[in-house]
Amino acid sequence: MKEQRRPLILLRPVPRSTPVHRLWAGTKILAAVALSVVVSFIPSWTALGIMAVVLLAGVLAARIPRGVVPSIPWWVFAFLAVGAVLNVAGGGLTSYVRALLLGVCLLVLASLVGWTTSLSQLVDALPVLLSPLRLLRLPVDEWVTVCALALRMLPTIRGELRMLFAARRLRGRPGIRRPTRWWPELIDTVGAVASVSMRQVRDLGDALSVRGSRPVVRTRPRLGVGDAVTVVVVSAACAAIVMWG
Repeated sequence: MKEQRRPLILLRPVPRSTPVHRLWAGTKILAAVALSVVVSFIPSWTALGIMAVVLLAGVLAARIPRGVVPSIPWWVFAFLAVGAVLNVAGGGLTSYVRALLLGVCLLVLASLVGWTTSLSQLVDALPVLLSPLRLLRLPVDEWVTVCALALRMLPTIRGELRMLFAARRLRGRPGIRRPTRWWPELIDTVGAVASVSMRQVRDLGDALSVRGSRPVVRTRPRLGVGDAVTVVVVSAACAAIVMWG
């Protein structure tokens, strides 16, 4: 019996009551940005090890189950193997492995934020995070509104895409079977996705024009002991990467 693949789940929080879930969304975003920037500028083995330890502690504290990790298709491993062979021939295997581990760490970091933060929490944190830009007279409210609408539309578009792919399977076209059909199948899929997205955008525009513009709601962040611990841990990790990386 063929094992069913686990789908890729984006921006869908894992229902848990853990210290990581109770953190303010802005704290998690700032911590992720700080770690990403520091490790990207100093991608040493020490920096990757420190980041891996922080991520492992976060995953364990959030009690993330193994089932949320999607099944990786075989062609991904084949592509990585080809890249490794080419880098061995060119003498850059160490840099290739380090870049690959950096990408994995950044992906896990972004996924950890998505697994522990709901879309409403992200939307509420945006006005607070972008408020310093008001001093530069930038259109922060418009940016927040656009980001909030984009985030809130993601579940709807995701549901539409699931219905689209389910309809393709019912029509007897579960996927690309022959290499000669790759390009037509790709064009059909992109066209269908664009059609679904444009319809959602049109409906959203009609709803916004009827409702009219509303001011951005600014909520005060609820910080706790967990936020302070997170700031201390991430600051210590960044300082250790800068000093010993």
